Order: sequence, then structure tokens, then C-alpha cells
Amino acid sequence: MDNSAEKNLPSSGTQEAKGTKYGYWRFVVLFLACFLVLELAYYASRDTVVERMLIDDATVSPSAALINAINPAESVRAEGHRLVSPTVRLSVLNGCEGTETILLLIAAIIASAARWKHKLIGVLLGTALVYVVNQGRIAGLYYALRYDKLLFDMIHGYIGPTLIVIIAGLFFLWWVNHSQRYETVTARDH
Repeated sequence: MDNSAEKNLPSSGTQEAKGTKYGYWRFVVLFLACFLVLELAYYASRDTVVERMLIDDATVSPSAALINAINPAESVRAEGHRLVSPTVRLSVLNGCEGTETILLLIAAIIASAARWKHKLIGVLLGTALVYVVNQGRIAGLYYALRYDKLLFDMIHGYIGPTLIVIIAGLFFLWWVNHSQRYETVTARDH
């Protein structure tokens, strides 16, 4: 029997396997610590100007503009944390603005082994992606509330949050792959 292929695989006692195991645990611990710190900071911002800025200014106002851009006849206006039209009143509360998903993504990117330049790019692109998807989710919630309450409940409780987390996860996988390829090309060129 030819064992040459087996010689190339890391066994549980080799340095490479130990490094991989260490890298995995490093990521998990750093991810959990980063997410905890970010969540605590976010929780501390409740009922402050920061929360109102995130919900009222950065989420509700652009959502009203998006809905009116899609259909000006809706005549939606932002009133604090509410989207108000002649037919619908939709409250956007803490947790509806997508911040938790953004914090999950930021924690995962920070915990990765990429260079800080790549982490910054990942955080900026990922945050923008989750923000845009969440704006679309809120517009979808508005229309679902207007036309089909059952659909609203499904989108609000299950479909929307799951979709945003899946998109953030897929972005993270793409970003990790892209960062690793860049690192490999850079290392090969030097």
C-alpha cells in the first residue's frame, strides 16, 4: 500500500494540525468576545440619541424615501420611528434596523486572520450590504402590511431576519475567500 498521499495529510499531532486547531479556537474566542463587546455597546445606546439616529434618521427616513421612489402615490413620511401613510403605520423598533446582523458580521471579520486593511474593507462593504438589504426588507414589510397581514407576519418574524443573516454569512464567506486569495497572490509576488 502506498502511504505517500497519507504523509501529506496533517495528523492530529503535527504542528500544522495544532496550528489549524489553534486558529479555529482563536477565531471562535475572538469572535465571541468582539460580538459581546459590540452588543454591550449597542445595548448601552438604548434610549439615547444614538438609537434615535440609527432608527429614525438612518433607517426610517431612507425607507420612506425608498417606498416613495418605488411608488410616489404611497405618500409615506417618516415620523420618528414610524413609517406613516394614509393606509399604513409601521413602527421600526430597536432590532428592526439590522444592527445585530451588522455586529455579527463585524465581529466575524475582526476575528478573522486577515490583515487590518482587508478587515476594514470587509467591515465597510459588509455593513453597506446588510444596510441596503435591510432597507429593502423594511420596504417589503411596509407593502406586506399594506396588502397582506399574514405575509407581513411571515416576512417580519421569519423570512426577513433569516434572509439577512444568510446574506451576511455568504458575504463573510466570499470576503474570507477573497482576502485569502489576495494574501496568497501578494505573498507569491514578494
